[in-house]
Amino acid sequence: MSLALLDSQQTADGIAVTFITDHGLERLEGSCEELARLAEVMQQISVLAALNDDESVWVEEVRVGDAKVKLGLNPGKQTRMLIVRD
Repeated sequence: MSLALLDSQQTADGIAVTFITDHGLERLEGSCEELARLAEVMQQISVLAALNDDESVWVEEVRVGDAKVKLGLNPGKQTRMLIVRD
């Protein structure tokens, strides 16, 4: 998956970030702690991806505001992410 951070803004309750993905723009809004946890897990997944040639697996799910962000690995040293809204 292609993913790039487009924008981030402070909100009354935390932070809002906008990513550009293969599927278009994705905006996540959550607390500073939620977004810090997401960044930490994204870093961990990127390290694991460099070691993965064969597996397609979800590794972790992180709650950010009204969304569950699933992060995982795809074959060929690729990462994957799925954002599910409540």
